[in-house]
Amino acid sequence: MNKDILIQSINIKDKPEILVAEHQSVTTSFKKESIGKQSIFLTKTGFLGDSVSHKAVHGGNDKAICCYSAVHFPYWHAQLGLDFVPAAFGENLTLEGENSIEEKVFIGDRYQLGEAIVEVSEPRGPCYIIGIRHNYKPFPKLCQDTGYTGFYLRTIEAGKVNVEDGLKHIYSHPEKISVMMVNKIRYHDTKNLQELQRLVNLKELTLEWREKFEVLLNKINS
Repeated sequence: MNKDILIQSINIKDKPEILVAEHQSVTTSFKKESIGKQSIFLTKTGFLGDSVSHKAVHGGNDKAICCYSAVHFPYWHAQLGLDFVPAAFGENLTLEGENSIEEKVFIGDRYQLGEAIVEVSEPRGPCYIIGIRHNYKPFPKLCQDTGYTGFYLRTIEAGKVNVEDGLKHIYSHPEKISVMMVNKIRYHDTKNLQELQRLVNLKELTLEWREKFEVLLNKINS
């Protein structure tokens, strides 16, 4: 089965800016812009030239690339009446096709991305800046409720990348735990003992998320 993913756009922001909504403002690098068809170098911590404003919660090897599927754009347009374009969710890679949705992407799976190799590391935890970007405060919660969160890739091998390269699937993790399943357990099924244990033991899932699930697991076992 072909699990390759098409890339619609590679997006970066070279320096932070102030985003203002009716309810809040923030200095952020969230509002990224497409680089078109030019090549870009992927380092261990992200695309060269892409700035990170809140390093305590963004960036680093585990969150080198933020991905979001354009498959969800029509859904959000229907729900909110807003028009969505590449980088609307602050993502570095705007993806295309059914293989890019959270149900079809699995923690620990690896992809060839141009000269680079990347690995699915965690779901994207939607933050308040999404609400500021679109002037709709409840937006992060809606992302959690639907599971349409996007996901992060960690860099295994650095290298030059082009939008036309796509994500070529090269390895399937044996546990086959999808990004959507991780979201389900975190936001909806927090007392699922069996799945919590699987997630705590899934070393390819970032330590931050494994620790969250370990807390939930300990509450059940205490």
